[in-house]
Amino acid sequence: MIKKQGLVDEISEKLCGEFQLVVPLHPNKPGRGKKLSDQEIKQNSEAGLQKFYQLAQEERLRHRLGLIARARVAFGLQQRLLQQGYAAPLVKEVLLSMLASVFVGKGQ
Repeated sequence: MIKKQGLVDEISEKLCGEFQLVVPLHPNKPGRGKKLSDQEIKQNSEAGLQKFYQLAQEERLRHRLGLIARARVAFGLQQRLLQQGYAAPLVKEVLLSMLASVFVGKGQ
């Protein structure tokens, strides 16, 4: 169990790091100091989330996570994202989407 929990923590941390890269808390254009438009933020977020979901699926398949491990990864990710300051509704939406599209079923 301890070995599995370490793996769950590792995967949760990796997914949290990827999420922070693709959906930053404060999305600004690098080096310009200008704020992104809502449309630019939406486009960047959608593309980034697809990358995030792909990583989640790769981790699930690589480590052959069972149902309980998937739930623990999702819970660990939720806790980390909330601690980083992401809004609860955003975290909920992302996790539900991840669970529905990547973590449900036996997959490929």
